[in-house]
Amino acid sequence: MLKRIGLNANNQGFEASLFLPEFGNEVVHGKIFIDPQAVRFVAEGFSEEIPAHLVKVAIEADGERVYFTDLCRPELKIFTADQSVLEHPSTWRCETIRSQVTHTLGRRELWRRLRLTAYFVVGCVLAVMTASWVFGAIVRSVARQVPPEWEQKFGDKEMAEVRKRFLVEDDSNRVAQIAAAAAPLIAVLPPKERNLTFYIVDTDMPNAFALPGGSVVVTKGLLDMVDRPEQLLGVLAHEMAHVTQKHHARKVITAAGPIAVFGVLFHSGNGLMNVLTIGSGLLVVQGFSKEYETEADEVGWDYLVKARIDPRGMIEMFEKFRSWEGARNLVTLPEAFESHPALEKRIALLEKKAKKLRGMQFQELPPFDLKAPQHR
Repeated sequence: MLKRIGLNANNQGFEASLFLPEFGNEVVHGKIFIDPQAVRFVAEGFSEEIPAHLVKVAIEADGERVYFTDLCRPELKIFTADQSVLEHPSTWRCETIRSQVTHTLGRRELWRRLRLTAYFVVGCVLAVMTASWVFGAIVRSVARQVPPEWEQKFGDKEMAEVRKRFLVEDDSNRVAQIAAAAAPLIAVLPPKERNLTFYIVDTDMPNAFALPGGSVVVTKGLLDMVDRPEQLLGVLAHEMAHVTQKHHARKVITAAGPIAVFGVLFHSGNGLMNVLTIGSGLLVVQGFSKEYETEADEVGWDYLVKARIDPRGMIEMFEKFRSWEGARNLVTLPEAFESHPALEKRIALLEKKAKKLRGMQFQELPPFDLKAPQHR
């Protein structure tokens, strides 16, 4: 927006100043006159003139001053703080000045619009991030209200599905070894999450998962891959973190949408049970989000450190998973389409955490052999 100071009282030009190096640091104060032929500066006993075709017009970034310089004498500068000089009819009758002013003001307007657009985009991103954080906090709050009875019922139902689809091995010796190895880890879990039962599923796919209610499942393929207890406990810590952080319930609640979640937050528990009932079947076919997987990595890592178990076993297992996938030429989708963060990214994040472990002492766990017995 141009500041309108206007012509002086007797309409004899615009207040202006002139700078020339030959005057040192002093400026000459006078008036500026513009016509189609030239820009003229007049002071008491002094005058300067810039031919119209040699005039270069510049407007300060902050819009405070308008400068007129001579292309042949760039050291000569005539400037005024009265921006209404740009709108005066005599200025617009000078074609050279008119074209420069039009271009400059148009460019400034473009940048102004671009800045406004950028501010709007940044504002929208911040608003979405804030809304996402607030919604996530509400979901966590609602998930803490989920009754243990629902978690137990849900876990039992999922375990029943596992038994239908896979052979659960009857190997009490290996199950006892797993429980004994996991004892230090279980001791640092929240008290209500420590009553765990371990199962071994007969499949070569290396995998493990923990369910609300206390069922922890590991596959034969995973046990065959493990070289030391810290590696198995790294996987178990991650899976137990899914349970302690209420990821199963949070996933179901989130799927219900903001309206249902806010309704549960501000009304009775009946709404919560309705939401849980409607959405509980989603987990049968869907994994956890990248957010939950990353959170389980971090929380599981902290459990291991608290239990004085070397958490770098978790990194070693991720590296084994990566090698296992690579050896089978499994098709890897772009990360944007994967529910799990890329193993490379997860390993990199955990390796950063591992650098902070220098000097920490971890307990030595007794070695074990959990590989499946060879049948003759």
